[in-house]
Amino acid sequence: MHKVTLILAFALSPLAAAGGSGGPAPVIQPPQRVNTTLNFGDFTSAAQWTYPAAQTGKLPAVLLIHGSTPADMDFTVTGPDGKVLSRIFADLSQGLSTQGIAVLRYNKHYVSGPGKVDYQSFYTKADLNTFLKDAETALNAIKANPRVDPERIYVYGWSEGSTVAAALVNNHPEVAGLILQAPVTLPWADLFDKQLTDVQLPYLKQVVPGGLTNQNLTVAYTGPGGLVARSALTFALNQEGLAAGKYELNLAAYDLNRNGVIELDSEYLPGARFALKYLIETPQAPLNIYSRARALPVTTAQAPSIKVPVLILQGQNDANTPAKYLNALTDALRSSGVPTTVKLYPGLGHSLGKAPSIVQDNFQPIETQPINDTADWIKGR
Repeated sequence: MHKVTLILAFALSPLAAAGGSGGPAPVIQPPQRVNTTLNFGDFTSAAQWTYPAAQTGKLPAVLLIHGSTPADMDFTVTGPDGKVLSRIFADLSQGLSTQGIAVLRYNKHYVSGPGKVDYQSFYTKADLNTFLKDAETALNAIKANPRVDPERIYVYGWSEGSTVAAALVNNHPEVAGLILQAPVTLPWADLFDKQLTDVQLPYLKQVVPGGLTNQNLTVAYTGPGGLVARSALTFALNQEGLAAGKYELNLAAYDLNRNGVIELDSEYLPGARFALKYLIETPQAPLNIYSRARALPVTTAQAPSIKVPVLILQGQNDANTPAKYLNALTDALRSSGVPTTVKLYPGLGHSLGKAPSIVQDNFQPIETQPINDTADWIKGR
């Protein structure tokens, strides 16, 4: 039976990863980019190949599968101010291609570019099974590419995409390996509850320890928290007012003792849990995609069927899929005898970018070390 290889990998700066300043930096030619499209039935997705520059022979190739939200091919993440925080898939394709690996990435179903989304269709027509079919189409495109070595095709799934990637390789055990970044290991409803108790509630206790009021909303919204932490406010806001551009608390639903304050443990937490349940179980609600009827099984449930080598990349300060629940997956893979390598990155978050703490995880650009580790693992197969 194979063992799970566990490695603590410390994030390096690009300079350190390149070997420091002991001499002239090597000249790295930019990758070759080739635009293409993928036919998803009712939607044509823009896609892009990234190839190593001036390299001949059959290439290993990686298929990138998105995390949650309506994401473009670069997986552009913006903050509340509209500024770009990161473009992880653009960075991954660039970094892997400079190390001899071809990459295919594409816009998610109903997404035409950064911020260009048919939201109505995305939230009512698409689900994780839709994204699995799309990934099948993309995998077929890789197999049909004459520049790709058909025996060295790898599937890379990030977060939500980890469940899609696992299902894809279970349907196609002929692929060479599975790469999971920040995999979803807990049942979906449990995962959202852990985000609530491990990230969002601690954040509120840090910035508004006396409870939420309409007077301290700005403090809570602009405090030193990442995207997941600050989204804690979403549950407690008056949705009708929000639609009209007004930010105010839903005191009628949350403030049980009618003192104008939403107490964090006794009022906010049970109220947010009720809201989560509603958002998951109600058809066409934003989180209904993760209901039992529309979601794929999480990676832990799919682990017994996985037959290919697995690389797991996990930031220790990940707010979306907290690292302390990773053992649910690694234990399942160990029981199945799957060759598995786990890379844990101190000080990195969900995007494998810098995150001082789990509360401050804010989707910063991916560091060089995880890209190098991925390339080394692929080239070492």
